[in-house]
Amino acid sequence: MAASSSAARPRLPSEDIPEMLRELLNEVPAQSQTLLYVENVQGMTTCQQKAEEKFLDNKNIRAQMSGCDNAYDYEYLRKLLKASPTDALYMERSAHTTKNRPKVEVSHRSYENEFLREPKRNERGCCKSNDCEGLKITTTDEGFILREFLLPSQYKTFLEQKKLPKFPQLCLMCRRAEVSRLYVSMRSDNSTSAGLISDFRNFGAVAGEYELDQMLLPSTNNSVGLFDPVVLHVRKYYTLTRIGGIRYYNQSGYRTPSATPFTNHFLPPTPLSREKGR
Repeated sequence: MAASSSAARPRLPSEDIPEMLRELLNEVPAQSQTLLYVENVQGMTTCQQKAEEKFLDNKNIRAQMSGCDNAYDYEYLRKLLKASPTDALYMERSAHTTKNRPKVEVSHRSYENEFLREPKRNERGCCKSNDCEGLKITTTDEGFILREFLLPSQYKTFLEQKKLPKFPQLCLMCRRAEVSRLYVSMRSDNSTSAGLISDFRNFGAVAGEYELDQMLLPSTNNSVGLFDPVVLHVRKYYTLTRIGGIRYYNQSGYRTPSATPFTNHFLPPTPLSREKGR
């Protein structure tokens, strides 16, 4: 009888584990089955121990990152945001490079008021769901989940094509809260940054908009991720109201300038303007 020439089947790591122990391991979380530190391993050289510690440290970092609730909690992203600032003016550059510059869209107060309500049938709610800021407003016990906030360009696409962004977005309150959290963190780091923390901006000290003392402002000492003002999120500045049976939040705590304070204050009056004023 001729001997079989086929090679031996390679053994799987799990085959070395007894059947009873394998059944027990199936009930234990995978994270608990992994050794995340090296301590007094017999027969291991110093170089091997350092290599194992470095490998397991990287694994620990990935485990910590997967448990973060806020993107700014990642140390890696914090280092990116602390990088040397880039030129924000994009002067004397070619057209193909300027088209890739960061876009920050203007969001007017009247536009934002339409996103401070609960979603209708053809709209989506905030992607944070039960953790939405609309449920945490301190002036009412009847909080609700707000509709997702769309940038003006996204809202135009929605009106024309009935098409929403691929992924659900944060509501306006949650966006303001995240920007405020990032802003405070970057100011406390007291370092420059190459990143933008908001893709929309607001007008301050303009009739019908917001007061500057209720907004987050760019810093002249170091970059804080903002080149334009953004409204500061304060939970007590909202009050609940109903319009046509739909719940809204009114921005009652955010003051509205009645007139632009900078009008006709930059240039002295000319003789012609004096004659017209008579």
